[in-house]
Amino acid sequence: MVATSFIENSPETKPFWDAASAGRFVLPVCRQCQMMHWYPRGFCPHCMSTMLEWQESHGEGEIYSFSVNRVGREPYVLAYIALREGPIMLSNVIDADLARLSIGDRVKVVFKPAAGQAPVPLFAVT
Repeated sequence: MVATSFIENSPETKPFWDAASAGRFVLPVCRQCQMMHWYPRGFCPHCMSTMLEWQESHGEGEIYSFSVNRVGREPYVLAYIALREGPIMLSNVIDADLARLSIGDRVKVVFKPAAGQAPVPLFAVT
């Protein structure tokens, strides 16, 4: 299961999905207050400005909180990832040893194909 809360065809998220299709991880940053944020939207949640641009992200962070969900065919991890640049985003952690997974584990973005959509950003423990 993959945690996504975007509408790919939305004008606010299109630059994100275009970058994801190219294997790049970008974040919205406000030109007025210089704050990055997550999730993509048409205004800055810090100062309400609409002067936004996209900046390349390192795609690195750490697990802020997580849950191992065991419903379904196989368990999966849903986690809040505190990105190196500051924002916290909800995603999945993949290919992890569930018995050893811990808050504070370092992770890096990986893109996985999604049926009929741009690749989805997920995270793997580094």
